[in-house]
Amino acid sequence: MAGVAFASGTIKAKEPHQYPAEFVQDYNQECIQTSMEEGLAEIEAKRLCDCTINEFERQYNLAEFRNLTAASTTDKEAETALIEVGQFCFEQILYEQ
Repeated sequence: MAGVAFASGTIKAKEPHQYPAEFVQDYNQECIQTSMEEGLAEIEAKRLCDCTINEFERQYNLAEFRNLTAASTTDKEAETALIEVGQFCFEQILYEQ
């Protein structure tokens, strides 16, 4: 039985963090608006924002993500970590077609 519990724990580890739906909705709304202001079409903006929030959920729990976002205004390393996720996702969208 311990093996079964371990196996189910391993499956959950694939998606270690799930942000609250309201937080994700707010993030996407702001992200899409900003991305469209930067010149992306709405469909591209949605794909970019979906990718980035999924990457952030994969890499950081909610508290870590909020701390990273807050720190990014003054901490170059934190800012770079956020930018790298955006660049990764932008390349995914750009080369997906």
